[in-house]
Amino acid sequence: MMNSRLLFALVLNLIIVLKVARAGAESKVHIVYLGEKQHDDPKHVTESHHQMLSSLLGSEVEAHDSMVHSYRHGFSGFAAKLTESQAKKIADSPDVVHVIPDSFYELATTRTWDYLGLSVSNPKNLLNDTNMGDQVIIGFIDSGVWPESESFNDNGVGPVPSHWKGECQSGENFMSTNCNRKLIGAKYFINGFLAENEGFNSTGSRDYISARDFIGHGTHVASIAGGSFVPNVSYKGLAGGNLRGGAPRARIAIYKACWYVDQLGAVACSSSDILKAMDEAMHDGVDVLSLSLGAQVPLFPETDLRDRIATGAFHAVAKGIIVVCAGGNSGPAAQTVLNTAPWVITVAATTLDRSFLTPITLGNNNVILGQALYTGPEVGFTSLVYPENSGHSNVTFSGVCERLNLNPNGTMRGKVVLCFTTATLFTAVSRAASYVKAAGGVGVIIARNPGYNLTPCRDDFPCVAIDYELGTDILLYIRSTGSPVVKIQPSRTMVGQPVGTKVATFSSRGPNSISPAILKPDIGAPGVSILAATSPDSNSSAGGFDILAGTSMAAPVISGVVALLKAMHPDWSPAAIKSAIVTTAWRTDPFGEQIFAEGSSRKVADPFDYGGGLVNPEKAADPGLIYDMGPKDYILYLCSAGYNDSSISQLVGQVTVCSNPKPSVLDVNLPSLTIPNLKEEVNLTRTVTNVGPVNSVYKVVVEPPLGVRVVVTPKKLVFNSKTKSLSFMVRVSTIHKINTGFYFGSLIWRDSVHNVTIPVSVHIVYLGEKQHDDPKHVTEYHHQMLSSLLGSKEDAHDSMVYSYRHGFSGFAARLTKSQAKELADSPEVVHVMPDGYYELATTRTWDYLGLSAAHPKNLLNDTNMGEHVIIGVIDTGVWPESESFSDNGVGAIPKRWKGGCEPGEDFKSTNCNRKLIGAKYYINGFLAENDGFNSTKSPDYISPRDFNGHGTHVASIAGGSFVPNVSYKGLAGGTLRGGAPRARIAMYKACWYLEELEGVTCSFSDIMKAMDDAIHDGVDVLSLSLGSRVPLFSETDMRDGIATGAFHAVANGITVVCAGGNAGPSAQTVVNTAPWILTVAATTLDRSFATPITLGNNKVILGQAMYTGPELGFTSLVYPEDPGNSNDTFTGECESLNLNSNRTMAGKIVLCFTTTRGYTTVSRAASFVKRAGGLGLIIARNPGHTLNPCKDDFPCVAVDYELGTDILFYIRSNGSPVVKIQPSRTMVGQPVGSKVATFSSRGPNSISPAILKPDIAAPGVSILAATSPNATFNAGGFVMLSGTSMATPAISGVVALLKSLHPDWSPAAFRSAIVTTAWRTDPFGEQLPAEGSSRKVADPFDYGGGLVNPEKAAEPGLIYDMGPKDYILYLCSVGYNDSSISQLVGKGTVCTDPKPSVLDMNLPSITIPNLKDEVILTRTVTNVGPVHSVYKVGVEPPLGVRVVVTPKKLVFNSKTKSVSFTVRVSTTHKINTGYYFGSLVWSDSVRKVTIPVSVRTQILQNYYDEN
Repeated sequence: MMNSRLLFALVLNLIIVLKVARAGAESKVHIVYLGEKQHDDPKHVTESHHQMLSSLLGSEVEAHDSMVHSYRHGFSGFAAKLTESQAKKIADSPDVVHVIPDSFYELATTRTWDYLGLSVSNPKNLLNDTNMGDQVIIGFIDSGVWPESESFNDNGVGPVPSHWKGECQSGENFMSTNCNRKLIGAKYFINGFLAENEGFNSTGSRDYISARDFIGHGTHVASIAGGSFVPNVSYKGLAGGNLRGGAPRARIAIYKACWYVDQLGAVACSSSDILKAMDEAMHDGVDVLSLSLGAQVPLFPETDLRDRIATGAFHAVAKGIIVVCAGGNSGPAAQTVLNTAPWVITVAATTLDRSFLTPITLGNNNVILGQALYTGPEVGFTSLVYPENSGHSNVTFSGVCERLNLNPNGTMRGKVVLCFTTATLFTAVSRAASYVKAAGGVGVIIARNPGYNLTPCRDDFPCVAIDYELGTDILLYIRSTGSPVVKIQPSRTMVGQPVGTKVATFSSRGPNSISPAILKPDIGAPGVSILAATSPDSNSSAGGFDILAGTSMAAPVISGVVALLKAMHPDWSPAAIKSAIVTTAWRTDPFGEQIFAEGSSRKVADPFDYGGGLVNPEKAADPGLIYDMGPKDYILYLCSAGYNDSSISQLVGQVTVCSNPKPSVLDVNLPSLTIPNLKEEVNLTRTVTNVGPVNSVYKVVVEPPLGVRVVVTPKKLVFNSKTKSLSFMVRVSTIHKINTGFYFGSLIWRDSVHNVTIPVSVHIVYLGEKQHDDPKHVTEYHHQMLSSLLGSKEDAHDSMVYSYRHGFSGFAARLTKSQAKELADSPEVVHVMPDGYYELATTRTWDYLGLSAAHPKNLLNDTNMGEHVIIGVIDTGVWPESESFSDNGVGAIPKRWKGGCEPGEDFKSTNCNRKLIGAKYYINGFLAENDGFNSTKSPDYISPRDFNGHGTHVASIAGGSFVPNVSYKGLAGGTLRGGAPRARIAMYKACWYLEELEGVTCSFSDIMKAMDDAIHDGVDVLSLSLGSRVPLFSETDMRDGIATGAFHAVANGITVVCAGGNAGPSAQTVVNTAPWILTVAATTLDRSFATPITLGNNKVILGQAMYTGPELGFTSLVYPEDPGNSNDTFTGECESLNLNSNRTMAGKIVLCFTTTRGYTTVSRAASFVKRAGGLGLIIARNPGHTLNPCKDDFPCVAVDYELGTDILFYIRSNGSPVVKIQPSRTMVGQPVGSKVATFSSRGPNSISPAILKPDIAAPGVSILAATSPNATFNAGGFVMLSGTSMATPAISGVVALLKSLHPDWSPAAFRSAIVTTAWRTDPFGEQLPAEGSSRKVADPFDYGGGLVNPEKAAEPGLIYDMGPKDYILYLCSVGYNDSSISQLVGKGTVCTDPKPSVLDMNLPSITIPNLKDEVILTRTVTNVGPVHSVYKVGVEPPLGVRVVVTPKKLVFNSKTKSVSFTVRVSTTHKINTGYYFGSLVWSDSVRKVTIPVSVRTQILQNYYDEN
C-alpha cells in the first residue's frame, strides 16, 4: 500500500507539527504503555517487555524482530510492530494501560542575551553568578547536531558532570569522539520512523543515520540555549558580533528523533522515537529538556497518550526535569497555541530591538527604508516597474506578487519590480522573486501587511519588504514619472533605538483550546531573525551559521535561562522555575516601551500573546515569592478538568481516583488567573512560597480587568522563619451584562524590592448553563423557585409564561417590581430583566441604533422619515417589484428631480413610482472592456433590473419602505424598513454580472457617467457599496473614478458615502480614502443565531449557523482520523474532507477544523460531506468570521477551536458518539455583544496616512434586506448578507435623515456630526472589540469615530466644516502637482509655496503618522447649537504623547460662530512605535464633541518596521 502520511515541506520558520499518519503494511508500530515502571533496573524492565511480547507472538525471535523501542527509565512501555488483532489482544491484558498506533511529527523550525540583560561584561549578574550554567545538562530532541560547529567547542569547559549517565552513539559520519566536555551526549532514534517507512532508502537518503544533523535545525536550537563563545560571527555581514548561547557553559545532550525525507523535501519525527528519546533523556540525567516540537489544532487532551510530548513531559517533570516547548507558529490566530499541558513551559516568540534596514532610493531622491536580508552588491539606479495595463495594450499585466509570472518577460527584464500581496507566508515572496529572476529582472520590492518575518531570497536575489503605505508611495512615484528608477543598497544591521519589540506575527496565540483556564503561552522570548549555528548542508548556511525565526528559536532561549536558574537554585521544582520566570517578566520591552503584538492588525500585547510577558532573566533569579506545584497538583488539575479516573491513571502510570466533588480548575496553583466563563461571582485560591528574605511582608495591588471586580483576602502576607507559605483568596465578579471577549489585568504582591506579578484574564459568559440534563427537571426547578417567591404552586403556575430549558436555564413570568427585585437578589439568579418587544428592521439595525419608528420624538419622526430626500445608489440595479420599493403613503416626487426611468430588458418606465423615482443603466464602458460579452446569452438584464440582488439589497437598507412580517426562513423576523423609509431612491446600474467569472464587475467609466448623471438629476446622497483593492490609485488619478466623481458631487453639495472594503482584518487595507468621501466600516449587531448542538452526554453547545431545516435527531458523529487499524485515508481538515472515503462520513454528522477565513472553505466542506452521504457539518474555526447559510439548507454549524476541541474530546472518549442539531434561533440583545467585523478593512490610510479612514462604522453583518429572486440565497425576495456594502447604506440612510433636518449643511458638516457624536462603545455602554486574527479593543483604524449614533448626530453642537477649497489645499499639502490637481478639479490650480500642512486639514480627527519633533496644528469649529455657548476642552492623550490645546475654552455668541484652536503634540517615546490612540473633546453642559487622536512616533522616517 502507498503511504498516505501528510507532511509539510520544511520552511525555515516552522516548528515540529504533529500529523496522524497511516502505515502501509499490515503490521504497524503501536506503543504499548504500561504506566509506572515496576523495576528499578532498566534491564529487568526491558526483559519484562520482551516476555510480554513473546507470549503474544509465540517466540522470542518474533518478539525481538517486532520490538522497536523499550521505554524503561521514566516509565514502562514499548513500541512494537503489531497487527490489528495483536494490538487488540495485548490491549486487553490487565497489565497494559493503553495501546495506541504510532504517529508522526514534522519539524518546526546576536543580540539576544545582551538585550535580555545577560551581558558577559557585567561581573554580577545571573550569567556570571552561575558560572554560565556550568554542570547543568540541557537535552534537545530535534534533528541532531553538527558536532564540529564552533558553538560546541569545549574550551574552558570543566569535566563532564558526575550525574551524567548518557553516551555518544556512533553512526554514519559520527563517532563517539565527536562528543566532548561541551557536547556530552548524542543519540539517535529511528526505529519508529523506519517501521512506518519501510520503503525508506537509508543509503540513498541525504540525512545521516546517526546523530549528525542534516538540515541544521537541531544544531541551531542547541547553540541558542547552550552554545559556547564564538567570536566575530555574522550572517554574510549582518547581525555581527560574538555568538554564544544563554548558558554557554551548560552541557548539551542531543537526541535525534527527526529525519529528512528526500522525496518529500520534509522532516518527519515518529512519536514513538520522540517518546523513546524522552525516556532516555530521563535516564541520562538531563536537567532541562528543550523541544521545538508540537501538534496542530485540534490538540489531543493531556491524558490522551497520542500526545507523546505531554505524556513524556509529565514523567520528566515528576523527576524534577524542566520541560520547555515551543508554543507554535500558527499565529496570529487565536486559540492556536500548542503544548498546553500545565506542567510544560510554553514559549511565544518576540522580536529583538534589531532590524535589517535596506535603503530604497527613488529617482526623486526619496529614500525609503525597507527590510531585507540582502547582502549582495548595490543595485544602482535601474528601471522600476509596477506591471499594470497602461490602457493601450492587449497583454496581460499583474502587479500581484503571486501572479507576476503572468506578465510578459519584457515587462520585468532588466528592471526592479514592485508588487503587492495579501499573503502572509514567505512563499509569496520567494515565488515573486523567482518569477522576476526568471524573467531577467534584477530585484523585487514586495509591499505587504507588516509584521511577517524576514527570510533571504535564494542566491541573494534582492527582495525587499515594505508595507502598503510605503508601497503606495513608490507606486505613486512610478505613476507620476515617465521613466521611474530605483537604487537598492545592501541591508544594514540596526540595533537598539529606534527599533521596538513586538510579539511575532507567526507566534501562536491563546486562549488554550484544551483547557482555557490554563494560561498559555507562559512566557515570551526573542525568536525572530536569531543568528546561531547550523549544518553546512543547510540551504541557507553561511559559514556554518544561519538566521532563522520561529517559536523553535524562542524555546531554547528560555531553556538557556532555565539552565542558569537551575544552576543557581538546584532544588527548585519545575513549577518554581516557571513561576519565577512568569512573575518577574517584563510587560514592556527592557527599555520601558510598550510591546505590541503583530497580527492582521497590530495591538498592544496581552497574556494570550506572551503569557507573563518578555522573559527577564535577572529578575527571575530573585522572584521573592513562587507559586509552586508538584505531580499531585497536576493530578488535581486533571481531575478538575473533567478527565476520568482511568484516563488519568493511564497518564500517571498508577491508579488514581478523583475526589467527589472534583476540585476547581481555577484553584490550580498557577502563576496566572484565567477565568474563561465568568458569570456569577467566583472564589479561587492561590498559595505562594517565600524564597526571598526570611522576614518579608508583601502587600497586594490589583489592576482589575475592565468591568471586573477583583477582591483579594488578605491584603497583606507576612512571612518569617516559621511561615514560609501562605494562601490567599481572590473573589472575582463582573458588571458586564453581555458575553464579552477576554479582558486583562494583573495581581501583584509587593515588598520593598520585589513585584511578584501574575496576569489576570477574564471572559464573561452571560448565558446560564442548565443545571439538569432532563428538561422536565429544569422546568420543575423553575416552578419550585417561583413557588417559593409567590407562596403557592397555583400562583406560580398562573404566573409562568415560559420555561427556557433546552439551550440554557431560565423562565419568563408575570411579576411585580418588588417580586422581580426579590428574585434578582437570589444567588442562583444571573439576571432579571423586563420583557420587551423588538420590531426587527434590516435585522434590528434601526432599533439598535435608536431610530425606532415607535418613538414619536426622534430623528426618524422629526424628519418625516426622510421625506423629499433623494438617495442615489450606484450598484447592480434594482428589482422594482420588491415590496421594499412600495410607494404606499409616499408623497409626490420632489420637484427638483430631473432624472428619469430608463426602459430596457424586462424593465419599463412604469416600474418606477413615487418611491423608486429613477433608474438608469450604464454599460458602454463594460462592453468596451469585454468585447466578447454576449448580451443575449447573459443572465443579467440589459436594463436597470437587478440580476445579482446586491443593488436591491443596499437600496432597501438605506431607504426601503415598511414591509411587515419579514424573515429569512424564520430567522431575524420582524418589520423590515430602511433607515429613511420615506426617502426616494434613484438607481444607477453600473455593475454587471459576468457568468464566466461568477461575479460582478463595474467599469470606472460607467461609474463616473452614473455619478455625473446623479449630480445632474438632483440626488442629495450618493451611496456606493463599491471599491478597489490595495494598491489604490491616487485621488488625482482619473482611474479612481469614485474619488474623481465624488469630488464633483461634494462640490455640488451631495454627500458621498462609500464602503471601506472587505479586506480586513489586515492593516492598511481600507479603500475609498479621499477626504471628501464618508468611508464606512462594518460592525455586528447585538444579535446572533444560536444553533444548539447536543452531544450524546447531554452537553449542549451553542454554535452559530443560519440553519432553518428540521431538527437532526441524535445521529452518529465522526471526526475523521485514523483509528490505527485501517488502510483508508483520514483527515479532519475541512478543506480536505474529500480525501476521506464516503463510508467514513455517510449517514453521519462530521466535525472538521480549519485555519482559513474564507466562506469557500465552509461551502466546500459542506459539499464534500453532502456528496459522501453525510447529514451535517460542524466547523471549528477561528472566531469572528462571517456567517452564511450552506446551500440547500444543509446543516453547517460554526464553533470555535475551544468548543470544537470539547466536541472532539467527547468523540474520542466515546465508542459510539452521537449528536443532535436543532434549527438556529434568533437571539437579540443581552448577552450578545457587538464587534467590528473581521472582514471590515482597516486603517491606516495607505494613500495619505494623515487622513483617518474609515470615518465611521455601522452594522453590516447578517443584514436582512430585499434582493432579486435570482439571488443564490433568496428566500421570498429577501436575504441576509454581510459586508461593508451593507454598512454603507445604513450610513446613507442616516445622512438622508440628517439632510432632511439640516438641508443647508455641507457634506463635511454631516461627516463631522456623525464622527464627533459616535459611540465608542455599543449603544448599551459595553466595550466594542474588533474581531481579527486575535480580538482586540477597537480603535479609530477599525471604526473611525466609532459606531454611528444617529440621534446625537442630529444635534452635534460643533462641527468641523470644509469645502472644495479645503480639499484643494489638501491635494497641495500631500504633494500632488498643479497639473494633476487641475485635472481633478476641472480648472487651473496653482499650489502655494510653501505648501500647506496636511495636519491642518479641518477634519474631525487628528492623525499624525510620523511624529518626531513637536508639531503644531490647527482646527476650526463652527457652532450649530445654541447661539450662546461655552465649550471646554478635555484631552485623553495617546500613551507617551503630550497634547496641549490652546485656548482651553471656546466662547460662541451671535457674532462669533466659528473659532480656531491649536494643538501642540510631542512624544516621549525614543523608538519607532505603532499607533497610540486618544481623543480630544469639547464639551458644554449637554454635548460632547469628540474627535479621535492617533499618533505614531517615527524617530526614523520612511521606515518599514518588520524586525
